[in-house]
Amino acid sequence: MKLAGKIVFILVFLLNVQQACLYAEEAPQAPAQPLLMDTLSKVGLGESLNKAGINMYGYSEAGYMYDASVPQAHKGPTYMGFNNLKNNPVFDKISLNIERTVDPTKKQFDIGFRTETIWGFDAKFIHSNGLDATQTGRYQWDPLQAYIDVALPNLPMKVRFGKWIELAGFEHFSANIYGAFGDPSRAFYSYSYQFLYAEPGTQTGILATYVLNPQWTFDAGFTRGWNQSTRDSNDSLDFLGRVTYTPSDKTSVIFVMTEGPEYPTGVGRGLPPGDDAHWWTALDLVVTHKLNDKLSIGSGIDYVETPKIPGLSDGNKQWGGMAGYASYALNQYFTLNSRLEWYNDSAGGFSTGAPVSANYYETTFGIAIKPFPTDKNLSHLLVRPEIRYDWSNRQVFDGGDRDQLMLGADILYTF
Repeated sequence: MKLAGKIVFILVFLLNVQQACLYAEEAPQAPAQPLLMDTLSKVGLGESLNKAGINMYGYSEAGYMYDASVPQAHKGPTYMGFNNLKNNPVFDKISLNIERTVDPTKKQFDIGFRTETIWGFDAKFIHSNGLDATQTGRYQWDPLQAYIDVALPNLPMKVRFGKWIELAGFEHFSANIYGAFGDPSRAFYSYSYQFLYAEPGTQTGILATYVLNPQWTFDAGFTRGWNQSTRDSNDSLDFLGRVTYTPSDKTSVIFVMTEGPEYPTGVGRGLPPGDDAHWWTALDLVVTHKLNDKLSIGSGIDYVETPKIPGLSDGNKQWGGMAGYASYALNQYFTLNSRLEWYNDSAGGFSTGAPVSANYYETTFGIAIKPFPTDKNLSHLLVRPEIRYDWSNRQVFDGGDRDQLMLGADILYTF
């Protein structure tokens, strides 16, 4: 079957699934229970943790990405980051979080923290500089987040010290389940180009958060740079700022800016000397709106520019793109998701690792399925099949193609 025929066949299949979903019987949905905390309560530890305000939770994720364009187990590029192990089942990660949150609006001194440790295939792609020293193999572990929050007295403010997942972007790394829509069923297994190539993975430093009122929140601080932690490739600080505007409980606007020297962006030993003379400017804008209880829409825009990249000529270098998202909850069993994206690398393939500058376009359609929404334990199970089509104006994909068709699915279980 030719590629166009495959696309038509799969789209017709998804439309039929959608029609079937419309007739799925509605039933009262049981509230999701924190399974790990519930288990700790049964062994006598839950009460003490609750009194201390400490919460423990996590998730596990496994998936499969099939290349319908180049079905054989070829090792050519897909530019899909964490999903690059195509035509093979993979255990993406298991995550364990221990957290105590603080509320700066209470204007009281308080101390909170969060640690998140992951193990799995994805860990080697999110290592920060200094925390990746000796690991090898397909499955690794990573101390993804570790920070302390201090809420200040007499001020609606808190200060964070440590390492956290980057603030920018519509999508987040945590299994892509806690994105801008805030609902694991309103996201995808695969990630956008913007998330993979125009945003940092983690940042380490100090960040102050000031809550002016329920509509406006401001963050500002300094970090060691993109994906730097116990080591810094150029020994220079970055500025990190964020403005969050929520005019209502249905709409949010988030703007993030980072400014500082970032080259080299890799991690580990043996990197070339850092360049602290040419600063990157990275801008990110995310807008979401909940039209009603079922339909949510959103957009994300990223832009990165630097005056020079060592080894590349021709003046300024830019990369970034924009993406639109729509999510419709048919019922408690099924949520339909879509993403349409354009991404441009005008830096000779610097951001993506491609051999040339190129434009990339992708569209993704998915269905998030909760098979047992009313079951106490199995309501935490989520299955997310998707179909994704990528196209480029250059021959950059596996086999020298300009396009690729991917069929993917993951299984998530939160606890």
